[in-house]
Amino acid sequence: MKCVEAGRDALLTSEYVPALHPLATHCGQASRERRMVREQRKARRSTLAAKIFLLIALVCLIYLFGFRGMRFFMVPSRSMEPTLYPKDYLVTLTAGTYQRGDVVVVREQSEGKKEYVVKRIVGLGGDEVKVEGGALSLNEEYASEPYVFEPMAYEFGPVTVAEGEAFLLGDNRNLSEDSHNDLRGVPLDAVVGKVRWIYSPYSRFGPVHSYPLTNVSGR
Repeated sequence: MKCVEAGRDALLTSEYVPALHPLATHCGQASRERRMVREQRKARRSTLAAKIFLLIALVCLIYLFGFRGMRFFMVPSRSMEPTLYPKDYLVTLTAGTYQRGDVVVVREQSEGKKEYVVKRIVGLGGDEVKVEGGALSLNEEYASEPYVFEPMAYEFGPVTVAEGEAFLLGDNRNLSEDSHNDLRGVPLDAVVGKVRWIYSPYSRFGPVHSYPLTNVSGR
């Protein structure tokens, strides 16, 4: 008798479970389809954005490496302090023209090996360069250099820079091997590029600015 009652209860219970209406089933399926469509659209937009970003990055890299000759270098010595320090990592870009005050990387040949040095341009073709009393003179007049580490302990000149050449000095003048050693400039076609950026270490991250180097008359 108890078994019969239990089966009857089960039967009664099952009879009162409402059946899912066909319209409700259709609405649920439509909702899922709309959600899938939204997700597909979102995925397509994300893919498109990623492709656009990669295309822009590729164009920038082609421009920087192909047309601006972007190169990377590490500073090996103290010759450019306080502007650059040993183990500063640099980015250079070629320039159409180079000016006095630009910090540049130059290619040199030493014992048959190609080497690179980083210095500052202090004179260009036709300039008369002289160091006297610890200060730089350009075209017979004093030139202010706030970036130098200390006054120069040597004297030379006047030296007239040949056309198509640049006269280079390190900012740490007394620890730099540069144009003052042989009193000659370097060909401008040996200039690899202008130093634009320090990208490492992080504490030194930032642009490297040129200085508008002129004499007191603005020449």
